[in-house]
Amino acid sequence: MTPTLPGEADEWADRLQAELNDSEDFADAAAGFDATFRFAILPDDRYDGDPVVLTVVVADGACVAARGHDPDADYDFGLAGPYAVWVDLLEDDLDITEAVMGGSLEFEGSEMDLLSNREAVTELVRAAQDVEADFEY
Repeated sequence: MTPTLPGEADEWADRLQAELNDSEDFADAAAGFDATFRFAILPDDRYDGDPVVLTVVVADGACVAARGHDPDADYDFGLAGPYAVWVDLLEDDLDITEAVMGGSLEFEGSEMDLLSNREAVTELVRAAQDVEADFEY
């Protein structure tokens, strides 16, 4: 059964972790890269619920965790934005670079570190787009 976002975000995150760990392209691109990502889906005109926050932990070419977020946990990179932007990103209707540079998604973290690992980030986004999801709103 396909998980529904945002309601079944933890199930979707489990599938993202499996997708990343099954991807040779991600393993190659993320070799030697250790980072914790925080992704926040925020309410907007389409979705008026609570924010949904997921943490994805990458360690040397593997995704070692992808789950709901502990608000006190540290992270290296953060992306936050409205639900509709995340839908467009996951449906491959919006490029991640365009979303960040255009201000649709708010970025936190070192841009230099992110740019030096852009292939790993590209593969992470590609894997997220490959995970099937239904959208509640």
